[in-house]
Amino acid sequence: MIELFIYLTITMYILIKISLDMLQISYIRNASITNDELESFSINLDYFDKSNSYNIDKLNLSIVNMIVTSLMLVYFIFLGGIYDISKIVENIGWVRINDDLMLIIIFLMMVSIINIPIGLYKTFCIEEKYGFNKNNLNLYVKDFIFSLSISLVIVAGLFTVFNMLFHAFPESWWLYTWGVYIIFNIIALYAYPTIIAPIFNNFKELSDIKIINIIKNLSMKTDFNISDVYVMDGSKRSTHSNAYFTGFYKSKRIVFFDTLLDILNPNEVQAVLAHEIGHYKKNHILKSMILSLILSLLGFYLLYKATLYDSFFYGLNINPESPAQLIIFFSFVLPSILFFLSPIFSSLSRKNEFEADNYAKQFSDKHALISSLKKLYKENLTLFKTNPLYSRIYNSHPTVFERINNLKL
Repeated sequence: MIELFIYLTITMYILIKISLDMLQISYIRNASITNDELESFSINLDYFDKSNSYNIDKLNLSIVNMIVTSLMLVYFIFLGGIYDISKIVENIGWVRINDDLMLIIIFLMMVSIINIPIGLYKTFCIEEKYGFNKNNLNLYVKDFIFSLSISLVIVAGLFTVFNMLFHAFPESWWLYTWGVYIIFNIIALYAYPTIIAPIFNNFKELSDIKIINIIKNLSMKTDFNISDVYVMDGSKRSTHSNAYFTGFYKSKRIVFFDTLLDILNPNEVQAVLAHEIGHYKKNHILKSMILSLILSLLGFYLLYKATLYDSFFYGLNINPESPAQLIIFFSFVLPSILFFLSPIFSSLSRKNEFEADNYAKQFSDKHALISSLKKLYKENLTLFKTNPLYSRIYNSHPTVFERINNLKL
């Protein structure tokens, strides 16, 4: 039964993902926009076509990426790829590292290297073509090395703990692993904004007096401590603009890309900030954490139950007694399963965005939020019209027209 479920899930995942991208491409090519809609964004038809072209290029790359992922999935899962790597590790006997840990390290490095061409093409072809790329090859390589190094350290540490729990508690490792997962996520919430993120970008406290005064006023109205507002040098790599809320408890901070502050006036900055505060005030972060904890507990338990089907794994040349081989197997299979939950999470995320917008228009000028949305969508060449089915499955944000109509109520 589990064999049939895995085979069908993976097959449907691959076919549906590629089909949805192709459906979206077809929809974009046939999309139209009214003169009133063009005027509301102060754009012309050429700009609309440019936005569509940019998003089609990204979708074409997504299809290529899915094909590469599918080939890796078929090789590692169905053609004995995990067994092949494990034999290579056995032959590297001079390395004084646990074989399972070495297998995880080699696998992570292999996947990272395989994905290099797609990353390079996206940055230096697509992003460059549409005027977004500010990166250079030296910085790109430096980022890649740092990211891979950090990932290797984190994965090695987590795997070492998991490996110990897997062998020490054969019937309850899933519960203890869930506990480690919780601890790791709490540490990450504290560490990311203060330790990890500054490795890649410079963060400076907001210094614009006019914006600072507006923020202080917003802080009093919302009863929210906004002492930690930072500007990130996003322009070092891209002209894309954004803002985000990160951290937890005393380490929380709101971050603006410097590119965002270049295009927004103080009132618009206040509106965007009110939106980010809305996510916090509406407990979106807390709710997401609770949902993640519940689903992860269920997920770890189901993974444990799946590992009991020894014959299935042996049939795939995978050793069910090897934590590393099981992790590699599930790293390919889990995305296929979780994909079918995407519509639920996307729907919840869109609901959260509406709630944050509604909160923002209570404590800031809704017209400023509308104008900031228009600028953000315009500057980032965000897609104006999207296929409804594609949107329900993937889009974490409502369309710009849906958000504007909601703000006007």
